[in-house]
Amino acid sequence: MLPVVAALFLGYLVYLFYEKWENDRAVRSFRHIIHVNGIRGKTSVCRLIDAHLRGAGYRVFTKTTGSTPCYIDTRGQEHRIRRWGNANIGEQLSIIRRAHREKAEILILECMAVQPELQRIAQEQLVHGDLNVITNVRYDHIFEMGQSLEEIAASLCGTIPENGVLFTADEAFYPFFCKQAEKQNTRVVLCAPSELAPGENDAIACAVGAELGIPETEYLKNRTLYQEDFGAQRCYPREHGRFYNLFSANDPVSTRLLLENSGLDLSNMTLLYNNRADRPDRLLLFARHFFPCFPNSRILVMGEARGLALRLLKKHGFQAQSVSGWQKALEAAGDSLVVGIGNIKGEAYEMVAWFEGGNHHE
Repeated sequence: MLPVVAALFLGYLVYLFYEKWENDRAVRSFRHIIHVNGIRGKTSVCRLIDAHLRGAGYRVFTKTTGSTPCYIDTRGQEHRIRRWGNANIGEQLSIIRRAHREKAEILILECMAVQPELQRIAQEQLVHGDLNVITNVRYDHIFEMGQSLEEIAASLCGTIPENGVLFTADEAFYPFFCKQAEKQNTRVVLCAPSELAPGENDAIACAVGAELGIPETEYLKNRTLYQEDFGAQRCYPREHGRFYNLFSANDPVSTRLLLENSGLDLSNMTLLYNNRADRPDRLLLFARHFFPCFPNSRILVMGEARGLALRLLKKHGFQAQSVSGWQKALEAAGDSLVVGIGNIKGEAYEMVAWFEGGNHHE
């Protein structure tokens, strides 16, 4: 029995050494690897960088984990990733090998890890990004990354590259990132919006292109290749009123800013929160940083663990109503503006797919 166990263990060690050798060989084949981290906008930034570099003639391979995990191959074709279990950072290994087989010059990867130590392992052991991004620091994943913005920023630093470049649009934490990046001999670029790149996500993509020698004046032309992620913010007409999809915004600050800057009439508004049983921290953050900003709005809760969600909201002074399904939510909202917030997984995904014409499946 002992020789069999020893042989199996030795075989497993050989497999691990081979997998690491194969991954390192694939990583060395790329001109650059762009590892995108941050709280808000990671998927959009990946796709915008993809469009800009692809438009400039680079052979690009991009993988995102937004509303639907997928990759964009070197021909620009999008493919959905089918998972047989929970997401884990080991998924990046197969993506790196696929990009290598397609002879990609630039590999763009959205960071999958939330735990600070896993972020560091993903960067240092698997991905080895050299032109990395931390989009911004906002409130989310507080159970894993910390209760304060400072703690969250420190957690995100796990993906700062060594001897590379870090891009960020977060002006408030730019000095902090500079201090941390100095230890890694890495330069930090603060990406500010401009006429050529009007939003923060655009500014990051444009700055990455400039680092590779692409003129900023080419950005708007290359941006036409941008493939928007399913579930991106959009306002839809309905029989009575409108539905504004902000399910994918995730964090309360981003959701509030998008809503306030939408130009929509917010005087008659129903906030539809899609709850996830595994994300009570997000509901807690919305109760602290979002719902107090709209005290006159009606709150409906759909999704999982609705009873727990109602108790938490009541504890924070908010009255909410539970609805079993998005159809019932629209009925209960009447002719008000319905704003979808919180999480896009589950019933919210189905709701957006219906408004998009029913051509998407989670």
